[in-house]
Amino acid sequence: MPPEHNESAKQHARLEELLRENQRLLTENNELVRRMHRNMMLGFWLRIVWYGLLIGLPFALYFYVLEPYFTALGSNYEVFSAGIQEIPGWKQVNELFHSSFNGGE
Repeated sequence: MPPEHNESAKQHARLEELLRENQRLLTENNELVRRMHRNMMLGFWLRIVWYGLLIGLPFALYFYVLEPYFTALGSNYEVFSAGIQEIPGWKQVNELFHSSFNGGE
């Protein structure tokens, strides 16, 4: 065999080796990208659920837990506000804040 044919075979073998390594790396990269995408989507939906709970839970707590007690006792905001006014010293604090926010009238 001529020497250039032997050299060409070595280059061809080296090229095949590099192509196989490149294919392996591409497959590994594709798996990593898919895993990252899956984790990103899972995190996105968990964040949506978390913020939904943070926003919705107080409303649900009020409507399903506290409101029946308020209606059973016949309470509403006006009764609650009148009850708060009966706390010793609260009326003076409330008047102080209203006078300072209204320009000292």
